[in-house]
This record gives sequence, C-alpha cells and structure tokens, in this order.
Amino acid sequence: MSRIAIMSDIHANFEALQAVFADLDRFTVDGVYSLGDQIGYGPQPQECVDLLRERDVQCLMGNHEQGLINIYYLRRFNQPAADALRATREMLSEDAYQWLVSRPKTRVVLGCRLVHGTPPDSVGDYLWSHEKDMNAVFSRYAEDVCFVGHTHDLVRYVHQGSSSEQYSLPQGDILLEPAMRHLVNIGSVGQPRDGDNRAKYGLFDLDSRVLTMRFVPYDIQKTVDRIRRHGFHRAFGDRLW
Repeated sequence: MSRIAIMSDIHANFEALQAVFADLDRFTVDGVYSLGDQIGYGPQPQECVDLLRERDVQCLMGNHEQGLINIYYLRRFNQPAADALRATREMLSEDAYQWLVSRPKTRVVLGCRLVHGTPPDSVGDYLWSHEKDMNAVFSRYAEDVCFVGHTHDLVRYVHQGSSSEQYSLPQGDILLEPAMRHLVNIGSVGQPRDGDNRAKYGLFDLDSRVLTMRFVPYDIQKTVDRIRRHGFHRAFGDRLW
C-alpha cells in the first residue's frame, strides 16, 4: 500500500496542527506533505516549523513564505496580513526562516503533482480565477492527480476529454476515478474558509485511488486568545469560528 497525507495552509496555528497529527497518528502513511503557507496570520510560527521538521513533513513554498523573502511580493498583501508577516519574521529563529524560504515551489510524488497555488508551479495564482477555463489549467501539467492549497477551500475539478467539471470535497472517502484527471483543493489546517471550522487534511491511497478527507476539531479559543495577545488583527482569530 502507498498512502500519503496532504495538508496545506497551516498558518502558524499550532493547536490545529497538533490536532491533525494526533489524528494522523492513527494511520500508516508513507509520507506527509504540506502545500505551503506554513506561516502567516497565526501566532505560533516557530512552534509549527519545529513540529513540521520534527515530523519530517515535506513542505512547499506558499505565497506567505514568498512574502517573507521579497519585499515587493509583500506589497501584494493587505495591510493586516503584511503586518502579520513582519511580526512572523521577528518570531522565527534564523534557522527556521532559512528552512522556510528554501522550500520548493512544486514537487511530484508517486505520480501526483503538489503545488500551493495553481499548477504547474505558481504559489500566488488562485485556482478559482481560472474556473472559466479549467481545460487550460489541466493542459499545463502532465500528472493525472494534482493537489493544491491557497484558497483554503475544499473543491475538486475533474477533467475528461475536452471537458472539466467542478465538485465538492466532503468529509470521508472519494474515489478519484482512474480514467479521469483530478485537481484537488485540499483545504486548510489553520484557516479554513469552507464553512466548517475544523482543521482539514487528506489521506490519498495511490493503489485504490481513494482520497479520504479528515475534518479534525481542535481548541479554537486557544489560538484566538494567542492571536489577540500577540496583537495580530482581530479578524485572523474571529474568522476561525
């Protein structure tokens, strides 16, 4: 059996990340992958980086990591998000910072493409901005299965022949049919925006091609309290509910 765990958009939410690992430890996996935005918005970037490294999670570059590197890229963020990134840089050790900003923009794992924004390798491009021409998106990469993050939403796109259809991504098991190509937006661990405040991640069995979406409850109030104590914008905590 080959099974991998995929998560994205942790956003320095250590309570959510710990809950995800507690749930994940019930399963056997061959690797764990995070699709970027390990930091930003949240109050515990150093703790999240330390845990990700301790658990040997293979992480990608997200737009928030890109904002740490490039002041010109940082200008794309709204003011509260940019302020949070500046504060994040002060909270990170030099070693953690260097590790974060050296993450790759994409990788292919057991035939699956992984990227933060839009394939093949964009960290900042939102997938929903291409919904009118998803065929063009599918034409830019070769793999049958691709996982993305960035939007904090749960959705999958299925491509067959010359047509692409959009579907929801509910909790539980979903078969990614072998005769089709699948582009899956895996949701968010630390800042979900899909109407359900639980932390999200997926388990993908490459033999059966079954994707199992896990929705994990955690102590939201602890994260909200820390966001407020650190002086981050109130909305970063309020929208966790």
